[in-house]
Amino acid sequence: MSVAAVVVSFNRLDYLKKCLSALEQQTRPVDEIIVIENGSTDGSAEYVRANHPGVTLFETGSNLGGAGGFAWGIELALQHGHNLAWLMDDDAEPREDALAPLVQVMESEPRPSFAAPLVEDTEGAVVVGNLPTISTDASAQLAAQKLGGIALSHTTFVGVLVDLELSAAMPLPYADFFIWFDDVEYTKRLARSSFGIHVVSARMKHPNNAGVKDMGWRLYFYLRNQLWLTRLNPRPWSLTQRPIFRFGELAVLALQQFRVAKNKRLWLSGTFRGLSEGMFRLPAVLYPGDLLNTLSSERRDQVSRD
Repeated sequence: MSVAAVVVSFNRLDYLKKCLSALEQQTRPVDEIIVIENGSTDGSAEYVRANHPGVTLFETGSNLGGAGGFAWGIELALQHGHNLAWLMDDDAEPREDALAPLVQVMESEPRPSFAAPLVEDTEGAVVVGNLPTISTDASAQLAAQKLGGIALSHTTFVGVLVDLELSAAMPLPYADFFIWFDDVEYTKRLARSSFGIHVVSARMKHPNNAGVKDMGWRLYFYLRNQLWLTRLNPRPWSLTQRPIFRFGELAVLALQQFRVAKNKRLWLSGTFRGLSEGMFRLPAVLYPGDLLNTLSSERRDQVSRD
């Protein structure tokens, strides 16, 4: 199977250098590395062009957030004819043998929709915030057990390997999420087609960002996107997973944030906008091919040739 590594990058050149070096040293080589450059001002694009000429560099021209970057990454991986996409931000650093076991399970039967690695911090401890969520579907667990793994209902974009055949038949990751939970929503969709699987022998290094109490400007995205998740993945049999109950839970979380918020005006704006937009809007839906159609014919032809 052909594998494209998709790296979304924004103003973290030091991390990007380590990520690209690790990708180029995989024991199971990737077939293409695609860097989605989100308008960095730290020389990231220039570094890639000068030091990694074999890397496909796509410059968005502005910061589309992780969600917009991954939407473009899957769009290009599909356009270039790959079977699998290995998704990560620039601060992820796969071990040199990380890809091989992920590809192995994706080439097996029954075939998973995605394979997720174990994410560790720089000290080798498991990053709890990046642990995938175990599926409660018994049939999915039996299928994953045959492959020596654990079935998942969703995971993060830190090194997940996704089946592009399934991606081709569904909307791209919702770019409007910008940051946070776009990966949860997208892998939930994939898991409806087939089970996801946790492959603990595949290891990724990633900073542990736990402990940040004041969300600041991110509070808006947290509240809005959590409500979007609930509305896009309805559970009619679960009373607590209905939007109105989720709204209440998030309102309580917002009040807790008030106590630690350094900028109260920002907190007020983020809370009002996040809760209201989460309840009364939904993200735009774009299918594979839609993003390419936003480009000029000249640039579209260039992207197709890369």
